[in-house]
Amino acid sequence: MVFQAPDGRFGAMNNPEDDAQSAVNNPLVRLNQVAGNIAKHNLRTRFVATLKPFKGFSITGSYSYDVVDEERKRKPVILEQWNFRDELITRTTEGKSSIMNYDGKTQRYFNDVVARYENRFINDQLGLNAMIGASQERYYQHNFQATKYDLIDYSLNVINGATGDASASGSSTEWAMRSFFGRVNLDWNNKYLLELNLRADQSSRFLSNKRTGYFPSGSFAWRIDQEEFMKGALEKGLSNLKLRLSYGSLGNNSVGNYDALATYAIDNSNYSLNNLLVQGLVQTKLANRALTWESTYMTNVGVDFGFFNNRFTGTIDYFHKRTKDILIELPAPLVHGSTDIPKQNSAIVTNQGVEFTLGWQDKIGDFSYGINGNFTYVKNIVNKFKGRDKGGMSIDGANVIWEGHSINSQYLLRVDRIIQTDEDLQLVQQIIDNAKQLYGNNIAENQIFSSGKPEKGDFLYKDTNGDGLINLDDREIVSDGPNPKFQFGLNLNASYKGLDFSVLFQGQAGAKIYWQNDLANTASVRYGYQMNKEVVEGRWYEGRTTSAEYPRLLEYSNNKNKQMSDFYLQDLSFLKIRNIQLGYTLPKSIVSKTSLERIRVYGSLENFFTFTSFRGFDPELGGTLGYPTMKNVVVGINVSF
Repeated sequence: MVFQAPDGRFGAMNNPEDDAQSAVNNPLVRLNQVAGNIAKHNLRTRFVATLKPFKGFSITGSYSYDVVDEERKRKPVILEQWNFRDELITRTTEGKSSIMNYDGKTQRYFNDVVARYENRFINDQLGLNAMIGASQERYYQHNFQATKYDLIDYSLNVINGATGDASASGSSTEWAMRSFFGRVNLDWNNKYLLELNLRADQSSRFLSNKRTGYFPSGSFAWRIDQEEFMKGALEKGLSNLKLRLSYGSLGNNSVGNYDALATYAIDNSNYSLNNLLVQGLVQTKLANRALTWESTYMTNVGVDFGFFNNRFTGTIDYFHKRTKDILIELPAPLVHGSTDIPKQNSAIVTNQGVEFTLGWQDKIGDFSYGINGNFTYVKNIVNKFKGRDKGGMSIDGANVIWEGHSINSQYLLRVDRIIQTDEDLQLVQQIIDNAKQLYGNNIAENQIFSSGKPEKGDFLYKDTNGDGLINLDDREIVSDGPNPKFQFGLNLNASYKGLDFSVLFQGQAGAKIYWQNDLANTASVRYGYQMNKEVVEGRWYEGRTTSAEYPRLLEYSNNKNKQMSDFYLQDLSFLKIRNIQLGYTLPKSIVSKTSLERIRVYGSLENFFTFTSFRGFDPELGGTLGYPTMKNVVVGINVSF
């Protein structure tokens, strides 16, 4: 298909073998067949005032108001599509004309007041830093949309320019939050440090008796290197040693604005009364009056250390994060019909792991350099959900949430092999013979192989449960999902006189994703669609002398080789060079001749190098075909006056 000719005409199908649905696949037609406008007006304001009535004490208040006003207009444009081979118009976008107007407004209010007091007592040995405050926030959004058909003339841009049927719709939503919070920091000679926090949050998304959540936290640090008994260690190279302990909780109210209430709708709820059609009202969701805050409790134990005048530094942390009362949708008894069950505070998930950072900084004459690295390991597990049997599984495509396993573990069939030889076909026949012995000779082949009997060039899936049949019951957890277990980074920097250089590496490992895409890794054939070269060249075909990497080509509606299996499991591990920068600072002898204090010129490469086996655009995007991380070449100059 030629999308557009030089004279401006739009193209249609030119080849008789093209699929009929390709007629509507001209992207330029889709882009230009609608006229209209989307206008958004944003206003953001913030007012702040601070009072300091006496030393060490201050009161700060602020008020913010944000508003977004949006207006949309849309109407159709009649376009013609040409077969340029025969010079014929084969399709137009002409249809029932209409005009649509939309108006919406979003408002957000936020205000807070915070009081702070800071002082030292007992000959400056005891330090006190206290804070107490309150805040509240309100969000309100409403919109209205109207559509009217049969435009008198396509040049008209108002609703009254149409004479046909009309429809209108509108909605509004709002929520509010109010919080009270306080913090106290104490230190004794900057050796023992204590911090205590408490916040109370109130959310309109919960009923009044469940509206408030209390979330305390505290931390303690001990600068061990300041103790008398550490003098010997300090003399032997120790520069810094600190022990840190913390425990705290946070709340989450990420539910619908009205999940605690029973909701009703008028859609598809008409009924007959006295032979007349009457508008009805239907309950769409049951109320959950016990709905309340989801809480996360986190414990952290860490050590900071430094040696040799802090040339060698590092930290070691262990963290344990447990989220309770997670808001989920439990299975609904059939007696409820089409009415949805409300979310309930039912699940528990634990994340725990360790984190290390190490660094070395030094200077030799005019040459200075630094090496800093970090490493994190984290493991998550669902402690409580819907039960540990298969009835407690929540399956979403290739992912599953199940007690005792990681969140969104991949639950897939396993591919044993691509059937390529007569010996492989004998395995298929052996499976059929065994199934007939178990279930009788009348068992059909599509009962033995739920996706169809495999032939040469097809996948042979594993019978993992040993029941003699190959179907969805053979799915099992094949990976811990898309959340990386390992994350790491490395920063190298060096400078010599005015020249400086730095490199930043980042990476992850232990993450996998199910990714099946017809354009990238699936042996499907479809009229009007492109095919991946690697798939075409690596597919099985009769007479192939080397082992096939992909199954045979099949028409796209044949799903025999497109079952959710570990063949399409992709590793999201990567190592990226995030930034490479080279700079030069001009000598002061040159800069001093100007009115400037410092001049530095530099150039950098950002996100230029990625090392990964992932076949998609970007492992950080996972299976989506969105825009990958942008590569940037930056040349700049820093000037200080």
